[in-house]
Amino acid sequence: MLAGVLFPLLWWQGRRTRRITPRLPIAAGQPFGLAGQRDASRSLRVLGIGESPMAGVGVAHYEDSLCARFAALLAQQQACQVHWQVLAENGARLAAASGWLQQLSASQTETVDIILLSFGVNDSTAFATVARYRRQMAALLQQIQTRWPAAQILISGVPKLAEFPALPTPLRQVLGYKAASLDRAVADLVAGTSQLCHVAMPVMRDKRCMASDGYHPSAMGAALWAEQLLTIYVGKHKNLPA
Repeated sequence: MLAGVLFPLLWWQGRRTRRITPRLPIAAGQPFGLAGQRDASRSLRVLGIGESPMAGVGVAHYEDSLCARFAALLAQQQACQVHWQVLAENGARLAAASGWLQQLSASQTETVDIILLSFGVNDSTAFATVARYRRQMAALLQQIQTRWPAAQILISGVPKLAEFPALPTPLRQVLGYKAASLDRAVADLVAGTSQLCHVAMPVMRDKRCMASDGYHPSAMGAALWAEQLLTIYVGKHKNLPA
Protein backbone atom coordinates (compact mmCIF):
# COMPACT_ATOMS: atom_id res chain seq x y z
CA MET A 1 0.00 0.00 0.00
CA LEU A 2 2.79 2.39 0.92
CA ALA A 3 4.60 1.65 -2.35
CA GLY A 4 1.40 2.34 -4.28
CA VAL A 5 0.88 5.73 -2.67
CA LEU A 6 4.49 6.75 -3.18
CA PHE A 7 4.93 5.14 -6.60
CA PRO A 8 5.75 8.31 -8.62
CA LEU A 9 8.46 9.33 -6.14
CA LEU A 10 9.80 5.79 -5.76
CA TRP A 11 9.93 5.34 -9.54
CA TRP A 12 11.91 8.57 -9.93
CA GLN A 13 14.25 7.71 -7.07
CA GLY A 14 14.82 4.22 -8.44
CA ARG A 15 15.75 5.50 -11.90
CA ARG A 16 18.03 8.17 -10.46
CA THR A 17 19.72 5.70 -8.10
CA ARG A 18 20.45 3.28 -10.94
CA ARG A 19 21.86 6.14 -13.02
CA ILE A 20 24.22 7.57 -10.42
CA THR A 21 25.28 4.40 -8.57
CA PRO A 22 28.58 2.98 -9.85
CA ARG A 23 28.10 -0.45 -11.44
CA LEU A 24 30.78 -2.69 -10.01
CA PRO A 25 32.01 -5.80 -11.85
CA ILE A 26 31.92 -9.33 -10.52
CA ALA A 27 35.06 -10.45 -8.73
CA ALA A 28 38.18 -11.33 -10.68
CA GLY A 29 39.44 -14.89 -10.70
CA GLN A 30 37.63 -18.21 -10.88
CA PRO A 31 34.34 -18.95 -9.07
CA PHE A 32 35.81 -22.00 -7.40
CA GLY A 33 38.79 -22.88 -5.27
CA LEU A 34 40.34 -24.81 -2.43
CA ALA A 35 40.74 -23.65 1.16
CA GLY A 36 42.79 -25.24 3.92
CA GLN A 37 45.70 -27.67 3.87
CA ARG A 38 45.99 -29.68 0.68
CA ASP A 39 47.22 -32.69 2.64
CA ALA A 40 44.38 -32.59 5.19
CA SER A 41 42.93 -35.98 6.08
CA ARG A 42 39.32 -34.95 5.39
CA SER A 43 37.59 -32.66 2.96
CA LEU A 44 34.27 -30.89 2.54
CA ARG A 45 32.55 -29.42 -0.50
CA VAL A 46 30.67 -26.11 -0.36
CA LEU A 47 28.40 -24.76 -3.10
CA GLY A 48 27.34 -21.12 -3.05
CA ILE A 49 24.23 -20.12 -5.04
CA GLY A 50 23.02 -16.56 -5.24
CA GLU A 51 22.91 -13.08 -6.67
CA SER A 52 25.59 -10.38 -6.89
CA PRO A 53 27.18 -10.67 -3.40
CA MET A 54 27.70 -14.39 -4.00
CA ALA A 55 29.26 -13.51 -7.37
CA GLY A 56 31.73 -11.29 -5.55
CA VAL A 57 30.42 -7.92 -6.67
CA GLY A 58 31.99 -5.44 -4.28
CA VAL A 59 35.27 -7.30 -3.76
CA ALA A 60 38.32 -7.39 -5.99
CA HIS A 61 38.86 -11.15 -6.16
CA TYR A 62 36.75 -14.26 -5.65
CA GLU A 63 39.01 -15.26 -2.76
CA ASP A 64 37.42 -12.37 -0.80
CA SER A 65 33.85 -13.28 -1.74
CA LEU A 66 31.23 -14.69 0.62
CA CYS A 67 31.56 -18.36 -0.37
CA ALA A 68 35.36 -18.33 -0.42
CA ARG A 69 35.55 -16.61 2.97
CA PHE A 70 33.10 -19.14 4.44
CA ALA A 71 35.21 -21.98 3.03
CA ALA A 72 38.39 -20.51 4.51
CA LEU A 73 36.83 -20.09 7.94
CA LEU A 74 35.35 -23.59 7.83
CA ALA A 75 38.68 -25.11 6.82
CA GLN A 76 40.42 -23.33 9.67
CA GLN A 77 37.76 -24.21 12.24
CA GLN A 78 37.64 -27.88 11.27
CA ALA A 79 41.31 -28.31 10.25
CA CYS A 80 40.15 -29.77 6.95
CA GLN A 81 40.27 -29.13 3.22
CA VAL A 82 37.29 -27.31 1.69
CA HIS A 83 36.48 -27.28 -2.02
CA TRP A 84 34.18 -24.39 -2.88
CA GLN A 85 32.25 -23.44 -6.00
CA VAL A 86 29.90 -20.56 -6.83
CA LEU A 87 26.83 -20.39 -9.06
CA ALA A 88 25.79 -16.74 -9.16
CA GLU A 89 24.98 -13.82 -11.43
CA ASN A 90 24.87 -10.09 -10.92
CA GLY A 91 21.22 -9.00 -11.03
CA ALA A 92 19.85 -12.54 -10.71
CA ARG A 93 16.53 -13.31 -9.07
CA LEU A 94 15.63 -16.46 -7.17
CA ALA A 95 13.85 -18.10 -10.12
CA ALA A 96 17.12 -18.28 -12.08
CA ALA A 97 18.76 -20.74 -9.69
CA SER A 98 16.74 -23.73 -10.85
CA GLY A 99 18.12 -23.39 -14.38
CA TRP A 100 21.69 -23.09 -13.13
CA LEU A 101 21.38 -26.37 -11.26
CA GLN A 102 19.92 -28.13 -14.29
CA GLN A 103 22.96 -27.11 -16.33
CA LEU A 104 25.42 -28.60 -13.83
CA SER A 105 26.86 -31.92 -14.88
CA ALA A 106 26.98 -34.70 -12.31
CA SER A 107 30.79 -34.65 -12.34
CA GLN A 108 30.90 -30.95 -11.43
CA THR A 109 29.13 -31.39 -8.11
CA GLU A 110 28.98 -35.12 -7.48
CA THR A 111 29.06 -34.55 -3.74
CA VAL A 112 28.10 -31.39 -1.85
CA ASP A 113 28.20 -31.19 1.93
CA ILE A 114 27.10 -27.60 2.53
CA ILE A 115 25.05 -25.27 0.33
CA LEU A 116 24.89 -21.51 0.84
CA LEU A 117 21.86 -19.73 -0.62
CA SER A 118 21.77 -15.93 -0.86
CA PHE A 119 18.92 -14.19 -2.70
CA GLY A 120 16.33 -11.52 -2.15
CA VAL A 121 17.74 -8.13 -3.07
CA ASN A 122 16.71 -8.23 -6.73
CA ASP A 123 13.38 -9.82 -5.90
CA SER A 124 12.82 -7.01 -3.38
CA THR A 125 13.61 -4.26 -5.88
CA ALA A 126 11.30 -5.98 -8.37
CA PHE A 127 8.57 -6.04 -5.68
CA ALA A 128 8.09 -9.80 -5.93
CA THR A 129 5.09 -10.98 -3.94
CA VAL A 130 5.76 -12.86 -0.73
CA ALA A 131 3.66 -15.82 -1.86
CA ARG A 132 5.54 -16.18 -5.14
CA TYR A 133 8.95 -15.85 -3.51
CA ARG A 134 8.04 -18.48 -0.93
CA ARG A 135 6.84 -20.89 -3.63
CA GLN A 136 10.02 -20.41 -5.64
CA MET A 137 12.19 -20.97 -2.58
CA ALA A 138 10.27 -24.12 -1.64
CA ALA A 139 10.67 -25.47 -5.19
CA LEU A 140 14.41 -24.68 -5.23
CA LEU A 141 14.95 -26.36 -1.87
CA GLN A 142 13.14 -29.46 -3.08
CA GLN A 143 15.30 -29.53 -6.21
CA ILE A 144 18.46 -29.21 -4.12
CA GLN A 145 17.43 -31.89 -1.64
CA THR A 146 16.53 -34.28 -4.41
CA ARG A 147 19.98 -33.91 -5.95
CA TRP A 148 21.98 -33.77 -2.71
CA PRO A 149 19.83 -35.39 -0.01
CA ALA A 150 22.58 -35.30 2.63
CA ALA A 151 23.65 -31.68 2.10
CA GLN A 152 23.17 -29.12 4.85
CA ILE A 153 21.61 -25.92 3.51
CA LEU A 154 22.25 -22.46 4.94
CA ILE A 155 19.81 -19.84 3.67
CA SER A 156 21.16 -16.37 4.26
CA GLY A 157 18.73 -13.70 5.30
CA VAL A 158 17.85 -11.07 2.72
CA PRO A 159 20.29 -8.14 3.03
CA LYS A 160 18.83 -5.22 4.98
CA LEU A 161 18.00 -2.78 2.20
CA ALA A 162 16.83 -0.23 4.74
CA GLU A 163 20.49 0.20 5.71
CA PHE A 164 21.98 0.55 2.21
CA PRO A 165 23.74 3.96 1.93
CA ALA A 166 23.14 4.13 -1.82
CA LEU A 167 19.35 4.22 -1.41
CA PRO A 168 17.55 7.51 -0.69
CA THR A 169 14.57 8.04 1.61
CA PRO A 170 11.77 6.90 1.27
CA LEU A 171 12.92 4.30 -1.30
CA ARG A 172 15.26 2.83 1.29
CA GLN A 173 12.48 2.29 3.82
CA VAL A 174 9.99 0.84 1.33
CA LEU A 175 12.52 -1.62 -0.09
CA GLY A 176 13.55 -2.44 3.47
CA TYR A 177 9.96 -3.45 4.28
CA LYS A 178 9.79 -5.61 1.17
CA ALA A 179 13.13 -7.30 1.90
CA ALA A 180 12.07 -8.00 5.48
CA SER A 181 8.79 -9.56 4.35
CA LEU A 182 10.54 -11.91 1.92
CA ASP A 183 13.05 -12.81 4.61
CA ARG A 184 10.32 -13.65 7.15
CA ALA A 185 8.58 -15.88 4.61
CA VAL A 186 11.71 -17.97 4.11
CA ALA A 187 12.47 -18.12 7.83
CA ASP A 188 8.95 -19.43 8.46
CA LEU A 189 9.27 -21.90 5.59
CA VAL A 190 12.32 -23.66 7.04
CA ALA A 191 11.59 -23.23 10.75
CA GLY A 192 11.93 -26.44 12.71
CA THR A 193 13.83 -28.37 10.04
CA SER A 194 17.15 -30.04 10.76
CA GLN A 195 18.69 -29.90 7.29
CA LEU A 196 17.67 -26.34 6.49
CA CYS A 197 18.81 -23.31 8.44
CA HIS A 198 17.85 -19.67 7.99
CA VAL A 199 20.67 -17.34 9.02
CA ALA A 200 19.86 -13.71 9.75
CA MET A 201 22.08 -11.10 8.16
CA PRO A 202 24.72 -9.62 10.48
CA VAL A 203 24.53 -5.97 11.42
CA MET A 204 27.06 -3.99 9.38
CA ARG A 205 27.32 -0.65 11.14
CA ASP A 206 30.91 -0.01 10.06
CA LYS A 207 30.93 1.89 6.76
CA ARG A 208 33.94 -0.15 5.68
CA CYS A 209 31.64 -3.17 5.38
CA MET A 210 30.12 -1.62 2.24
CA ALA A 211 31.77 -1.35 -1.18
CA SER A 212 32.27 1.96 -2.95
CA ASP A 213 28.80 1.78 -4.52
CA GLY A 214 27.09 1.76 -1.11
CA TYR A 215 25.06 -1.22 -2.28
CA HIS A 216 27.26 -4.33 -2.04
CA PRO A 217 29.37 -5.72 0.80
CA SER A 218 33.08 -5.04 0.69
CA ALA A 219 35.71 -7.66 1.52
CA MET A 220 35.26 -6.71 5.18
CA GLY A 221 31.49 -7.06 4.89
CA ALA A 222 31.77 -10.42 3.12
CA ALA A 223 34.07 -11.68 5.89
CA LEU A 224 31.62 -10.58 8.58
CA TRP A 225 28.77 -12.23 6.68
CA ALA A 226 30.74 -15.47 6.32
CA GLU A 227 31.51 -15.46 10.05
CA GLN A 228 27.81 -15.17 10.81
CA LEU A 229 26.99 -18.11 8.55
CA LEU A 230 29.68 -20.28 10.09
CA THR A 231 28.77 -19.37 13.68
CA ILE A 232 25.12 -20.28 13.21
CA TYR A 233 25.99 -23.41 11.25
CA VAL A 234 28.42 -24.73 13.85
CA GLY A 235 25.96 -23.92 16.62
CA LYS A 236 23.22 -25.94 14.98
CA HIS A 237 25.35 -28.77 13.61
CA LYS A 238 27.82 -29.81 16.26
CA ASN A 239 28.94 -32.80 14.21
CA LEU A 240 30.01 -31.49 10.84
CA PRO A 241 29.95 -33.80 7.78
CA ALA A 242 32.82 -36.26 7.64
